[in-house]
Amino acid sequence: MSITIRITEEDEWIEFDVPTEWKDMSVSYWAQLTSIIHKHQEKNKLKKTHYKEKYEGEADLDKVLGNIEIVDEARLNGDIFAFLSGFSEENMRKVDMNQVTDVVNALGILTEEYKPTGARSFEFEDETYYFPSEMLRKNTYGDFIETTQLDATIDNMKNGRYDILPEQMAILCRREGEEYDEDLIEEKAEKFKDLKMDTVMEFAFFLTNQNNKLQRTFSTYSGRKTNL
Repeated sequence: MSITIRITEEDEWIEFDVPTEWKDMSVSYWAQLTSIIHKHQEKNKLKKTHYKEKYEGEADLDKVLGNIEIVDEARLNGDIFAFLSGFSEENMRKVDMNQVTDVVNALGILTEEYKPTGARSFEFEDETYYFPSEMLRKNTYGDFIETTQLDATIDNMKNGRYDILPEQMAILCRREGEEYDEDLIEEKAEKFKDLKMDTVMEFAFFLTNQNNKLQRTFSTYSGRKTNL
């Protein structure tokens, strides 16, 4: 579900939705939101490194770093609020900080771990698409490894790069009887940007599990080959 927030702006009520569940957001929406967060995290890290080097050994270093954390968190919350509400930078100056904090806190999904349901398919535009079947029965080994560059995909997901997943899903997720067609991937990937994040998260967990299985299989094979 989503909740609707009403904010007074110059005698007018401004309404906007705040997603409270993974299914409330498209992968495109989540990618934009996480890019805001990662940008602030990187700036915060660089700033702290600079001050640690500049004030190394100073008695009040911890206090300085603490103040940086407070200020940067307020700026992050402001940018998240602006993204959710669509407010301009000028209008953001008029918003009460308590309202900003309340709205960001409502976005509790940022601190919750997704719990997979074990889905193996999803509905999109009135059609059923299937994840690559168990042990790669529906897709070739080449589809799964060479086309998707699996290890790089897993690393990107760990770094919050869920924006790459629509293309991966366009390659690997197919309708019953659908064959791989490279010429259609770009169009299909563009459509899949509208997939909800619960579906994308299910695929991400599936992909990770498949990768783990392949790694174990490869390790077992390598071990046997060594013993020959």
